[in-house]
Amino acid sequence: MSGAIEGLLGGRHALVTGAASGIGKAVAERFEAAGATVTRADLSPTDIGICVDVSDEESVLAAFDSAEADRPLTDVVHSAGVVRFSPIRELALSEWRRILDVNLTGSFLVGREAARRLPAGGTLTFISSVGGLRSDAGKAAYTASKFGVTALTQAIGRELIVDGIRVNAVCPGGVRTPMSDRTIELEARRDGVSAADKRREHNARVPRGRLAEADEIADVCVFLASELAGHVAASSLIVNGGDPI
Repeated sequence: MSGAIEGLLGGRHALVTGAASGIGKAVAERFEAAGATVTRADLSPTDIGICVDVSDEESVLAAFDSAEADRPLTDVVHSAGVVRFSPIRELALSEWRRILDVNLTGSFLVGREAARRLPAGGTLTFISSVGGLRSDAGKAAYTASKFGVTALTQAIGRELIVDGIRVNAVCPGGVRTPMSDRTIELEARRDGVSAADKRREHNARVPRGRLAEADEIADVCVFLASELAGHVAASSLIVNGGDPI
């Protein structure tokens, strides 16, 4: 796929949150492959990134300032987030608040700052989830936060499109990342099966027969930032291998 995106984002400068691993890392790499300059940000940054706590207003402002120290931003991909699943009877208020603080308030803070700084022709892409379109047992806090991101995308997207700024969300299903690997291992221990068996179970739920790779989600983000998606705004794109919503 690298040949298909080469030069597609030439001359652009993107801030990618959650860029130390998983989808965010893949987004940063694919944007660079498409010709963009990328500023990586994460709560635990690598030596090529900056530190940001997306649930903290001052930290988000500082991250944008740092990203724009040399040149203005044209694109923001907000990938930072947390995943926690818990039955409602066991869901602590502190856990509920933490998930909404990171996933929803973080999206608001990043989205607001992007709205203040991006020029006409800029793009903001949220990494949401199919959990922002449907919910399942044991996922109250996570899906509540992601439903909020879906609504936020529509509201900000419709507000900013008149200024030439396109805002969209990507809604992946299962994706092979270190985070999903940990979730599968926890589920395997809970159910008394091997991690390999649990992974096969997850793959079997997808009509295509497997979880997505992080690069496959990242390529959709490249598309949304490019002129190929010039009439796509305030939308939530499902990327889940055909699993019905």
